[in-house]
Amino acid sequence: MLVVGLVACGQFAAGPARPAEPVRSDAGSTVSRPAVGDDFSLAVVPGSASAVAGSLVQATVRTAVTTGAAQPVSLTVGGLPEGTAATVEPAVLRAGGSAVLTVRTSVSTRAGTYDVVVAGAGGAARHTVVFRLVVRAPTVIRAAFYYPWFPEAWRQQGLDPFTNYVPSRGRYTVEESVVRAQVADMRYGGIAMGIASWFGRGTVTDRHWPAMVRAAQGTGFGWAPYYEPEGTSDPTPERIADDLHYLRATYGGQGSALAVLPDRGMPVFVYNAGDLTTAQGCATVDRWAQAQSSLQRRFGETVLVNLKVFPGYAGCPATARVAGWHQYGPARAEHDFSGAPGEGSYTVSPGFWKAGSPYGQAPFLSRDRARWRAGLARMNASGAPWQLVTSYNEWGEGTAIESSRGCRSPAPAGTWCDWSGAGRSDFISDLHDQLPSSAGIGVGGPGAGVAAPR
Repeated sequence: MLVVGLVACGQFAAGPARPAEPVRSDAGSTVSRPAVGDDFSLAVVPGSASAVAGSLVQATVRTAVTTGAAQPVSLTVGGLPEGTAATVEPAVLRAGGSAVLTVRTSVSTRAGTYDVVVAGAGGAARHTVVFRLVVRAPTVIRAAFYYPWFPEAWRQQGLDPFTNYVPSRGRYTVEESVVRAQVADMRYGGIAMGIASWFGRGTVTDRHWPAMVRAAQGTGFGWAPYYEPEGTSDPTPERIADDLHYLRATYGGQGSALAVLPDRGMPVFVYNAGDLTTAQGCATVDRWAQAQSSLQRRFGETVLVNLKVFPGYAGCPATARVAGWHQYGPARAEHDFSGAPGEGSYTVSPGFWKAGSPYGQAPFLSRDRARWRAGLARMNASGAPWQLVTSYNEWGEGTAIESSRGCRSPAPAGTWCDWSGAGRSDFISDLHDQLPSSAGIGVGGPGAGVAAPR
């Protein structure tokens, strides 16, 4: 992927420790004429970059000794838009050295042009330089379904562990260090958002959400809820509104990794698996339309609702209130709903082999890398605004793209059990090799299409 809109930026002369006459730089930042003594200059190269929300950009921060001796310089970054984080490495250097500036946008970052201010503070001088960041709205968001129910879900239905595979991370717990590595994994695969299972307040999944959100802060990755209560009941509009407000109030806020799309609201995917008829499904659409009205009226909040498809989903009276549609059926390799009303989706699955079931017993989907890669190509060609993966870590149903190093249950010779690759899931590597053409750049890892520091 290419970074577009890169503009070279010259050095910025900076002010002395004592007052001096201010001058205006060509990039619009105010600096000061240096005095005699220890001083340095500060520049960012390139001086601007363009990125799609959900991607990252990098540039080089350069310092040079202008007078006197080299001094330690502390680098900081300010002026970032909401939903964006930045790091400078190293954060402290001696004048004459360079550092890498990394700016990570998220799907929550509003499109626009921003003057990001890089400041360098030395013992005798302090200087600033402007790095101009242009953020464009994404036309495609790649997301993966994620299950925050470990370690509890490793033991169930008389099986321990409840999976036919051997996860490379072992029987892990959903805690910050683990989730941080998982987020980096997904980011490398161009996945900008995790759709995390949520069964309600106080449930196992809810108790693990805090670790998820903390782990993703500052990474550019966003979380959206997969609203599971709809799969086992028909929640009232009032309960739905209360639940959505709870999620926003509890896990959202300044700097949070909870995804909130600008001018649209928090994305919420809904597992309305019980809607087997048009009448049932349209009743669900009505309840969610009422829930959105209640949420707006009572809390002033908006959501982007994405429902699971059902027979006749496109013809309900309130279908226009549904922002998008998806299918969750990972026993099938692909589901193309790119032409659905509102925002369509294209879903891919690596395989399906439920724990405790003999290999090949339906429902079942074998793992086939050629089929998977071809599915990714079709997904990219579909033009669907939502590219969905089922799933990142549903180990019980055997749909995970998270790394595995073998099969735990008997399987025929030649079965693809180990997709750990060279330290990274082969499925993630394939996703990285087939990034969405308009989903941005710099999704993680060396050489991942970022603006190379010079």
